[in-house]
Amino acid sequence: RARWVCAHPWGSSPSPHNLPFPPGFQIKSQQSEVTRILDGKNIKYELVDISQDNALREEMRAKAGNPKAIPPQIVNGDQYCGDYELFVEAVEQNTLQEFLKLA
Repeated sequence: RARWVCAHPWGSSPSPHNLPFPPGFQIKSQQSEVTRILDGKNIKYELVDISQDNALREEMRAKAGNPKAIPPQIVNGDQYCGDYELFVEAVEQNTLQEFLKLA
């Protein structure tokens, strides 16, 4: 089971003034893409909302090894898998099972 760490759909964005959409739109779009792909491949996952819990946000950033990491970040148990860009790359290269540490 993959554990996906995420934020509230309309949570803060790192640079909302530089985006053509409302703050959080990019995060929401990426989260939707990740869940759509996981659902389509029948991969079980848990969504973790970090928007209301600073401890969960810090846990996500610690696992990512980046104090400024933003969602979505993908974790399998205690093993960090990667961020959205690495997820998409794994899908495109047909290495999603390895990326999610399921193989």
